[in-house]
Amino acid sequence: MGVVFQDFRLLQKKTVSENVAFALEVIGKPRAMISRTVPEVLEMVGLSGKADRLPTELSGGEQQRVAIARAFVNRPLVLLCDEPTGNLDPETSQDIMLLLERINRTGTTVVMATHDHHIVDSMRRRVVELDLGRVVRDEARGVYGVGR
Repeated sequence: MGVVFQDFRLLQKKTVSENVAFALEVIGKPRAMISRTVPEVLEMVGLSGKADRLPTELSGGEQQRVAIARAFVNRPLVLLCDEPTGNLDPETSQDIMLLLERINRTGTTVVMATHDHHIVDSMRRRVVELDLGRVVRDEARGVYGVGR
């Protein structure tokens, strides 16, 4: 499972490439595989030209793309995203959602927690609403609020 956090959780002293590679290194993947896979994933998230930059040299949207690349580099079956657009402007948020949609089309299930009704309403995907830990709504093509 890959996890994407609202606050990115990037390693500040590592470059973009090193942040993504770290997810493969900690599980013992061979260097050759890491060297091949990291550039592919950076290309997918639109950051191939920023591989040698530090997180502090990136915009919020770019940092979120690094976080997504790091979470996806192992090609998980499930990508769990906690408010992935919470700290981003509306245009960047839409770009991140399109990226998550592309990842979903590769076969990875994307589960996202959000309070952003614009994103939920525009995606028209499955909506599961929880209240105190219990499912109170599950709609195949839902919107943010009931009765919308």
